[in-house]
Order: sequence, then structure tokens, then C-alpha cells
Amino acid sequence: MADPDGLHRVAVPLAPGVSKSGDIPSISGPERDLLCALSYVHLACGQSAHSLALLRIAAREHSNDVGLLRILSYTLIAEGLGEEALHVLDRLDALDTQPSSRIPMTLLRSHALRHAGRMAEAREVFQTYVSLRASTALIRKQ
Repeated sequence: MADPDGLHRVAVPLAPGVSKSGDIPSISGPERDLLCALSYVHLACGQSAHSLALLRIAAREHSNDVGLLRILSYTLIAEGLGEEALHVLDRLDALDTQPSSRIPMTLLRSHALRHAGRMAEAREVFQTYVSLRASTALIRKQ
């Protein structure tokens, strides 16, 4: 059927789970995994903007997923969005209780602070990272 502008409109049936009100269907675990994998490939190929778009879709519903938040923080830093990356890193600090995560998260925080223009804090956090890394290296040698 043609509308007043002369354009033909075709009725497209809604996918299962999508209402007419415009609700966005929820993302399942496998879909989240696919979005993360695709975003990782984009990031590895230097397409951090594409990666960020995919991760933001997944993060809308999986905001407590530590793995997703790690990739998201790295991608935000790659895009130069330091302040936003700092918010994600703060969330990670609250969620990620693994001691092995402390050193890499400290390095990411240093980069995020640098991109946020907070150079003195970035240097201080980077020195903390160097100290943590050195102390871990000494423990491994013993």
C-alpha cells in the first residue's frame, strides 16, 4: 500500500519476544558471548569504535559481567574515553574480587586517568602498578 508520499510500506511481523511498544528483547548468554567475541575481533583489528558499539549493547543487560566489563574498559581506553573507562573500572573494583585482577586493572586505571587528562594521578597509579608487578615477580622467583 502506498502512503501519501508515494512510498510503499510493507508490514514486517515482529520477532518473538518483541512487543509493539518498542521494547528491546533481552540478550541471552550465548548472544552476549557472540557480541563479546565480535567486539574482541573488531578491537584486535583496530576497529575500537565498532567494538564499543557491540559492547554497549551487551552491557545494557549484563552490567555485572566481569569479563564484559574488562573488555569494555579496555575498549573505552582505546577510544580515548578515559572518564567513562574510570566509571567502568570503579564498577569492576566492586565486582571483581580475584587477586590476580588487581595488577592488570591498576594498569588500565593508569591509562584511563591519562586519557581523562589526570596526569599526576595516572603517574601515581602507574608507579603502584610497577611496584605490584615487581613484588609479584619476586614472589615467583622464590
